[in-house]
Amino acid sequence: MMVQLCAGCDRPILDRFLLKVLDRPWHAQCVQCCECRGKLAEKCFSREGKLFCKNDFFRVYGKKCAGCSEGILPSDLVRRARNKVFHLDCFTCMVCRRQLSTGEELYVLDENQFICKEDFLNKSHGELNEHSIIL
Repeated sequence: MMVQLCAGCDRPILDRFLLKVLDRPWHAQCVQCCECRGKLAEKCFSREGKLFCKNDFFRVYGKKCAGCSEGILPSDLVRRARNKVFHLDCFTCMVCRRQLSTGEELYVLDENQFICKEDFLNKSHGELNEHSIIL
């Protein structure tokens, strides 16, 4: 029987059992996320021959937050505005930094920045290029 090389470490697999992932042989201990190095026991995601856990796959390749440009995980709570998606912590008034809520009137500045109605009314209207929306 021919000894197979592990797709993760390129060393021979001499163990009694090997794992087949992406049609390649692996040592059990080598089946891990390429980002966080966490063991992948049941499910994994792949891209370009690399293995990922669910969170790291979505962080690297998933939809990005329009506020911070970080990946949005499937478990993250989000706000949507003008066909863009934001983490809740990123969907804040640019003046007072308060998190904006669903149903709240706000003003959009530069597509990804928002100002709450209270701060907008306290600012000079001539300085702002705004569009009002209600979530």
